[in-house]
Amino acid sequence: MLESNLEEGSPPDVSVVIVARNSLAELNACLGALEESAFRSFEVIVVVDANADPELTEYLKRSDGVQVEWLDSILGYAYGWNRGAGVSRGRALLFLKDDTVVEREALGSSINCLDHDEVGAVGAMLLNSEGVLIEAGSCVGKDGRCRGIGRGWNPDDFRVQFRRNVAFCSASYLGVDRELFESVGGFDESYHDEYYEDVDLCLKIQNQGKRVVYDPGSRVVRTLEFRDGWESASAIMDANRDKFAKSAHFRLNRLPALEDSDIEQYFERVSGRRLLWIEDSPPFAHMGAGFPRTLEMLTALLELGHRVTLLPTFMTTSDFVDVYRDAPREVEVALGIGELGFDDFWKERAASFDTVIISRPNNLKDFGQRILDTKNSRPDLAFIYDAEAIFVNREISERRSQGNAPSKQEEIGLLEAELFLAKRADAVFAISEGEKAQFESIGVTDVTLLRHHSPIVPTSRSFEERKDILFVGAVHSGTAPSALGLIDFIENALPEIRSKLGTDIKLYCAGRYHSESLLRYASDSEIFLGFVEDLDKWYDRCRLFIAPAKYAAGIPLKIIEASSKGIPVVGSELAREQLGWSLDEMLSGDSDAAFASACVQAYRDKTLWERLRSGALERIRDDYGRDAIVDALERALD
Repeated sequence: MLESNLEEGSPPDVSVVIVARNSLAELNACLGALEESAFRSFEVIVVVDANADPELTEYLKRSDGVQVEWLDSILGYAYGWNRGAGVSRGRALLFLKDDTVVEREALGSSINCLDHDEVGAVGAMLLNSEGVLIEAGSCVGKDGRCRGIGRGWNPDDFRVQFRRNVAFCSASYLGVDRELFESVGGFDESYHDEYYEDVDLCLKIQNQGKRVVYDPGSRVVRTLEFRDGWESASAIMDANRDKFAKSAHFRLNRLPALEDSDIEQYFERVSGRRLLWIEDSPPFAHMGAGFPRTLEMLTALLELGHRVTLLPTFMTTSDFVDVYRDAPREVEVALGIGELGFDDFWKERAASFDTVIISRPNNLKDFGQRILDTKNSRPDLAFIYDAEAIFVNREISERRSQGNAPSKQEEIGLLEAELFLAKRADAVFAISEGEKAQFESIGVTDVTLLRHHSPIVPTSRSFEERKDILFVGAVHSGTAPSALGLIDFIENALPEIRSKLGTDIKLYCAGRYHSESLLRYASDSEIFLGFVEDLDKWYDRCRLFIAPAKYAAGIPLKIIEASSKGIPVVGSELAREQLGWSLDEMLSGDSDAAFASACVQAYRDKTLWERLRSGALERIRDDYGRDAIVDALERALD
């Protein structure tokens, strides 16, 4: 029995229209899969010939939860789907052939696509009964011939795992906005039997300024691709192609011939640039380390109309379900390539890209020269270096903290060693004024500030309602700067703080900790929370946030995040220097005593606490808004 969560009389979100022209076995499998769908706001309309097989007829008469539209005869799929749509109530329509078996998440994923205003139709990843790819969307050539993308491929191939615009998708599974479907007149019933009615519909939808989208999250299996065998299907296709090719309103002559086209480029047509982004990992937001910034940049690039392939250089055990929990589904994530597979990938795909972004010094070292070699023969290939952080700053700050600061000449030498390839980039992104100045000190002229982004959502509790001290950050080893800074704080600053404020002051530490030397400090007063999915509770509960690391590279992102939540910060002198913040935005100390004194002041003085809170929020608003990321990307890519 097909059941939904619809209230009586309420229209469904989706009307599923199935034309039944095969045996009972196919239809039974199709309806059984819909019954297991995670998405429940739908109705099912089965269109069937009144003179169909008696077994099929009897089954439909007994079926609960299915509306049956009996026709004297079905004059092709276009005719049947139009009749089913005519009695439907959903705001969206999903057309199926009866040999199509939808996977559990397919309907929900398709509706998510159609909820975007510019999307008019959405199609699925079609698999055969052996799990081999039939189609990941299709393209059309100037003579009207069509080609399904990825036929015969492994469906786990990264090239078919991202959502993108296509010429058309097969109506064996095709979701369409209802109003748009009606405005273009539905399926053209003059196409004989089947084939090309879906091509015709999708191109009409695009003529209305809407997109036709292939969605890999909508996975379906076809159990009977050609009803009467390939020879019969081919003859019908040829006849319908001749009709389609004569349809002047499609202007097919503007399209390339399929045999003359690079199928990758043809399938991935975009209005903006085609970018390859070489980065350590897919942008898992919970990892920190600059990946939330990567995620914002990816989203902005898509909004600007660009097409992005992200190539993670660190091998990961994550699958595409993990990757696309955070990454936009419109980004192609080239899992499994890494450094070892890069040369083959680049040889095959280099012509598909007009811009390459390399993030982080390790990737600049490993891949920068290969991109520059290509640029020598293709000067139009744009090369952008996204520093994310200047790694040698960790060494520089560590030496300063130990009283062994490098000379200016030594510092320039360290920067040159790390960044010499960046000097040949067309543009460089820096995350702070300080790092921008360092690039300029070695002769890099086109440097754009592209900072992190942190939404301003200050927590609500007042000064009086808060208590205790909070530290947030992962610690990957006992020798990591964050571990050493926190240990130093616990041993040398915290006792002084408690002597002034009371022994009941607790320190809460949130993050994954891989340091036995740190965890041995765990007690009823020093509480290690482990990884915390939602930190807002702790930002709202605690009165003060600390960032005690005395040497590091990049930007202390946790300070930015904490400040955006409205909790004042005391950090090291290094952290305040990296951010370029004033003492009205955060306090700092260059010794244990000074750090403890700053904590006591901010914790005890309500007026100071409120000034730090409002000053930091204003700084976040000025420097870390999302518009600045979009502007920086636009300038670099123009």
